[in-house]
Amino acid sequence: CVVGESIAGLSLLSHAVMLLQHEADPAAAFELLLPRRSLYVLRGEARYRWAHSLPLQPSFEGQSLPPKSRRISVLLRDRPPNEVPREV
Repeated sequence: CVVGESIAGLSLLSHAVMLLQHEADPAAAFELLLPRRSLYVLRGEARYRWAHSLPLQPSFEGQSLPPKSRRISVLLRDRPPNEVPREV
């Protein structure tokens, strides 16, 4: 099921570390530092072939980070190309 090509996330108030792992090879993984007030976009293979998670105890490149404070994340997804808009 395809649910659109892109997803965008706006990370607010506190930093986070996103862990990306390839579905076919979980050993293929990397960390993405999301500073507070940052925007990221996942498209194509990054969206559909890489699982993403936010660890509770984040570290980045082997270094511990300060404890996270309250975090707000706004996620936006585009509409699938063939979806017809619904009346509200």
